[in-house]
Amino acid sequence: MVMPPDIEKRLSAIRNLPTLPKVIENLGQALRDPDVQASRIAEIIEDDPAIMTRIMKIVNSSFYLGNEKATSLKSAIVRLGFQAVSNIAMSAAVFSTFPPGGKAKFDRAEFWRHCICTGIAADVGARRLPEVSGADAFASRDGLHLCGLLHDIGKIIFEQYFHDRFVTALAASREEKIELSEAEKRVIGIDHGQVGAWLAKKWKLSPHLTVVIRWHQDPENAPGEYRKLVRIIRLADRVANAGRLGDGGNGCVPEITDVAREFDLDEQFLVQMVDSVRVEAEKSTLLMSFLK
Repeated sequence: MVMPPDIEKRLSAIRNLPTLPKVIENLGQALRDPDVQASRIAEIIEDDPAIMTRIMKIVNSSFYLGNEKATSLKSAIVRLGFQAVSNIAMSAAVFSTFPPGGKAKFDRAEFWRHCICTGIAADVGARRLPEVSGADAFASRDGLHLCGLLHDIGKIIFEQYFHDRFVTALAASREEKIELSEAEKRVIGIDHGQVGAWLAKKWKLSPHLTVVIRWHQDPENAPGEYRKLVRIIRLADRVANAGRLGDGGNGCVPEITDVAREFDLDEQFLVQMVDSVRVEAEKSTLLMSFLK
């Protein structure tokens, strides 16, 4: 779908569009150096105490905890690995940029709960289904969690800068039991995937993330090299919706039978998947730290 000129003009006119912290850009530049050391990554992250604190909290959670507690940022980076640290830093930066709250008619805390549970569902699904190449950095637990966290980021742009029309689309989705993306296209002219991909390009996010954001509602149209990753995020999004794990604003909530039919999967497998996501979400340090 080509972006309508009036939407493109309005997006281009936004003067207070949030930007990611400088530390994210510096971290990305450093990680392009194959010889970068953990000490250099630590120096960069130490410039942002909030991100540093979150990394330390997560590395010492039950999700990552090894035989002993990590007591320094450098030891945390060594334990997690550079890509995981980068993904966690990005998650922290995005969540801080668009914190819970927001305007009426859209519960941002429940929105973020849905996004984080989508990431957890992607991890659970990828461990059980041969959908994502294990050689892909974004097939790691942190990479999948980050994809889940960001897949619906376009809804925040709509809520913040196209508020009245977005509220109308939310109402139409609920009242007519249609996909929110369909209501958005009708009311606004584009859907949250397209405006989210616009933001991803503005932020210079990786191609993986940009494609996931753009095509998570329609994985069959995603570029071939990313299609498996987009498909697992689509599955995860549908599982999170079917399990009522948070609320992304979609008034057309699927049942497990709908998801099973779409992905040709056993219903009992999907019920177990929802249960696993619910259990992992309840003990997720990432989720709890973001939503406090």
